[in-house]
Amino acid sequence: MDHPDTERGDYVAGLLAALTYIDNVGFHGIATTLTGPEPKIDPNWAPLIRNARIAVAVTAWPDDLMVAADKFIAAAEALTTVLGRRDLTAVVDPAKELHIAYHALSDAGWLRLASAAGVVSNSEQAGHQH
Repeated sequence: MDHPDTERGDYVAGLLAALTYIDNVGFHGIATTLTGPEPKIDPNWAPLIRNARIAVAVTAWPDDLMVAADKFIAAAEALTTVLGRRDLTAVVDPAKELHIAYHALSDAGWLRLASAAGVVSNSEQAGHQH
């Protein structure tokens, strides 16, 4: 395998760290719990989401991923705010928005890294499916 060139070296480690963190928060489970028939708020979610927001905000995203990163940051802030109020009706839309923003950023970020590594397949280009 070739060594990363300067451009790749500037963003690869940051993207790997941020994507790995956000992929392990459990945004899908959070969204389905908050929007399901028996919603409940786990007190651990707000700190996890706040840290994910920080991880994304501090990362130097390539220009083509900045819109997705900005949407994620805004959606994470919105959900964290309503989680703090423990209002089960107010969390529904922000939970959906963050779930969508998370998938958009994660999918695009991993696709960008795969492309930089030369390992993109046609199935990976199709994006995330539930």
